[in-house]
Amino acid sequence: MRKLEKHEGIGLIGYPCDGEYLAVVDSRREYDWILGGDLCELDGASLADQAANLPRYYPDGSRLVLATIKGDMLVALRDY
Repeated sequence: MRKLEKHEGIGLIGYPCDGEYLAVVDSRREYDWILGGDLCELDGASLADQAANLPRYYPDGSRLVLATIKGDMLVALRDY
């Protein structure tokens, strides 16, 4: 569990709502850094629809995850 960086929150559509976010993280640093993503089921969209709308080409060392966010804290990251 850690505090979200300001630049991470900017890349998350639907933030600052608490919940699950489908996100892309950069794993090349000492901790996983969120590059961007969407609040799950935002406006009724399914996870598959949201994943399809994320960028097709991710930077080397990044991966797709489900991020749990409460307040300004990143609570958990789970591989999608």
